[in-house]
Amino acid sequence: MDWPVRFPAKLNAGAVSVRCYDPADAAELLGPLADERVWEHMSRACPADAAALDELIRSRLADGCRVTFTVRQDGRAVGITSVLFDPDDPAGVEIGGTLLAPAVWETGVNTAVKRLLLAVIFRHGAQWVELQTDERNGRSAAAIRKLGATELGIRSEHLVRRDGSRRRSRVFRLDRPGLPSKAAGRSRPPSCAWLGYT
Repeated sequence: MDWPVRFPAKLNAGAVSVRCYDPADAAELLGPLADERVWEHMSRACPADAAALDELIRSRLADGCRVTFTVRQDGRAVGITSVLFDPDDPAGVEIGGTLLAPAVWETGVNTAVKRLLLAVIFRHGAQWVELQTDERNGRSAAAIRKLGATELGIRSEHLVRRDGSRRRSRVFRLDRPGLPSKAAGRSRPPSCAWLGYT
């Protein structure tokens, strides 16, 4: 696929909009993301201030293999999400790193955001898109299933949760529309065997 993807300056679906993250967004994002529930399945707590949040976001953009977006509803910042590219597996990307304010959970905002990004990603030649969530996060897994993604299995991660346990992620995949599903008839595509699914 083509990388970097040239995302439009702004994507819209009704009251929901997505645009590339700007450091100026951090101050507005801090309030919506300050709820501890947002960080429940993460390896760290919520950053203490806007500068720390901005530093966290921008530190993950340094290698050029990630694009982060600010999510808005009715013009108000409600969270972030990212598209991640792995040069060693260039046929597709991952949509992940999604942190949304609890006020917009189960309102359709997450689904709208994912569909906006999926449309652009597939237009740029991606053969598949991977999504994952902590195995304990049933709410997030249900949202991913609503997109029509196929569950591939559970993957052990190097990340350690704040409670000291090692994170295990539930991994899903969406194949490019019109292509035979690589996951059809088996629990995972051959290219993912090295990831340690169980």
